[in-house]
Amino acid sequence: MGARGADGTGPAVAIPEATGPVTPRRPRPELDPAVLDPEPAPGSPVDRVDDDEAGLYDLVDQLRRIRALTSGGVFDTDLGPLAERLRAVADELEAASATPRQRLETMWSSRGYMANCPVVGRSNLLAPPAEYELLEDGTLRAELTLGIEYQGPPGRVHGGIVALLFDAVLGRANHHAGTTGMTMYLDIDYRGATPLLEPIVVTGRPVRVDGRKVWTQGAIHADGRLCATAEGLFVTPEGWVRDGGHRGHE
Repeated sequence: MGARGADGTGPAVAIPEATGPVTPRRPRPELDPAVLDPEPAPGSPVDRVDDDEAGLYDLVDQLRRIRALTSGGVFDTDLGPLAERLRAVADELEAASATPRQRLETMWSSRGYMANCPVVGRSNLLAPPAEYELLEDGTLRAELTLGIEYQGPPGRVHGGIVALLFDAVLGRANHHAGTTGMTMYLDIDYRGATPLLEPIVVTGRPVRVDGRKVWTQGAIHADGRLCATAEGLFVTPEGWVRDGGHRGHE
């Protein structure tokens, strides 16, 4: 059995047959109906840090604007002078910055990890702009619109970004329920394309706890349409410090 080359015209490429036992896929999770409800409900804002005395969040906001504009960027201007100005700013920041190791140690010693999270962190350039609410039933809910910088297939969100959103939202839902843990598995069903440039709703909530294990489920909707669902198993490590890391960083 074989397949054509990448251009569809080359010689067939041999695909080796599977040998040995094949691990069956985990049974599909039965989703809690509450997880599948995208409608807004009364909730309280969470995971929002507005203290920005150093101006870091404002700086990151401007960088996000540049990132969004340069993703597939088409400009009616000479970019050379702009690149030179940005290079000068980058040089100035680099000269004034602590080392990566120093920043990492400060982050954990101050328990400031969430501000740097690549999904919900205001000081992380990768994090999409979103407002998170904790609903009365323990559901964490966010509405956001993802730009071209998060694209996979044309006009659609990259599947890896969908997985990243689920891992963070499910994990934060656990945190707010007092069941923080590390991801052991994350099982995702991509039920339809998640659109770019349109509002989407991401939800997650813990559905079962057994000792240090917690099962958490989530969903992504766009205009009421179900795009993806997920179930994760999270385990609280022994000696875990709930609000910010490992004992070695206290």
